[in-house]
Amino acid sequence: MARPLTRQALAGPRDVALDALARVDQGAWANLVVPRLLAASGLAAGDRAAVTDLVYGSLRMRGALDHALRPLSRQPLERLEPAVLRGLRLGAYELLFAGTAPHAALNEVVGAVRRGGTQGQGGYVNAVLRQLSRRPPRWPDPKDDPLGWATTRGSHPAWMVEQAIERLGAEEALDLVEADNLRPQVTLRVTPGRRTRDELLVELESVGVAARPSPLSPDCVVLEHGEPGALAAVAEGRAVVQDAASALVAPALGVEPGELVLDLGAGPGGKAGHLAALGARVLAVELHPARARMVRDLAARLRLEQRLWTVTGDGTRPPLAGGRFDAALVDAPCSNLGSLRRRPEARWRHGPEELERLAALQGALLDAAVAAVRPGGHVLYSVCTWTQAETDGVVDDALRRHPELEPAPLTGLPGPLGTTAATGPAPPRDRHQFWPHRDGSDGIFLARLRKIH
Repeated sequence: MARPLTRQALAGPRDVALDALARVDQGAWANLVVPRLLAASGLAAGDRAAVTDLVYGSLRMRGALDHALRPLSRQPLERLEPAVLRGLRLGAYELLFAGTAPHAALNEVVGAVRRGGTQGQGGYVNAVLRQLSRRPPRWPDPKDDPLGWATTRGSHPAWMVEQAIERLGAEEALDLVEADNLRPQVTLRVTPGRRTRDELLVELESVGVAARPSPLSPDCVVLEHGEPGALAAVAEGRAVVQDAASALVAPALGVEPGELVLDLGAGPGGKAGHLAALGARVLAVELHPARARMVRDLAARLRLEQRLWTVTGDGTRPPLAGGRFDAALVDAPCSNLGSLRRRPEARWRHGPEELERLAALQGALLDAAVAAVRPGGHVLYSVCTWTQAETDGVVDDALRRHPELEPAPLTGLPGPLGTTAATGPAPPRDRHQFWPHRDGSDGIFLARLRKIH
């Protein structure tokens, strides 16, 4: 197990970055652990930004880093001490992708490894990184070997690339790979009834935060820089941090004010809070107590406690009577392939063998939602991925299992998504897949169903 560093022992950004990477190796998510470590670090704003880049960059480009390091290490990378491998990856990221001067990268990373481990660990890291600084890797040609490029320089597991090529073709699959490796922009969604988008832009400008309207969601703005958690608009509930495609999920359900909505698997609560802010009465079911608390905390911050209630329980067997709800949202657990910009470690945590299990869970949640909704009510299925098994496959299977269901048009999608250049307005669609490389957003899949009887 990695040795956590105390605040007193943290000497700089690399120390904090290595601590964060150790915690991610032990199962934490970077988007949760990095803010906590930064809050306790005492680092200046520039150093805090450096930590974020070092952690996310090392995780995002791990496949490329390992490809570069493997021929230079005397031992297989898999047999190295975890602290050594983390130091090598961090230093390789600085040398290959961060633009750090070689002498600075070597000195700072090796020093941090020694402070967190032993002299011997630092020596090995120093020896390998010095070789890398003199012998940068050669990458496959993306035109001649798209799979080879995507799994090395593109830093994606082979199974993900193969599935992307199957769905998109080789050329567009590489566009997706490149989009996954971009640093994500921070998007804020206004809280309906508390702020309009224009009002939020004015508020942000008044405190010196540069922002622009999102081209995808009419309720979102994109920050040019800054830490969203430090903004009064976020702390006081006038806005929430939410990807622009995710901000279209709640409107796509098409509920009216006062209608009763069931949200299965609601944590951390962004979509449940959005539904409640749009006027629905929302019962949020969340299996994990810590995530259920996050939903309650969000309801309090948004001042929606009278319209958003939380129950801790299994969404596949919700503790409530069936047929009572006007609508249901199934924002299901998934492989997270649509959010690799924000959760880069997800690409290394999931394998193709999981898809069958995930699809079974997603189907069970859909079954529970169908049972909960009254005749004439709607169910919205949402996942942040693009695999066929978890998107169209789950919906098609649900339609086969439930003759009482029929596809229903999605609501609330912005105009450009409902038009085509050749024919003008397109017919209403009951499903839509967002793509990072096409939409500049997370890869959200949406499907809307109506319960006929």
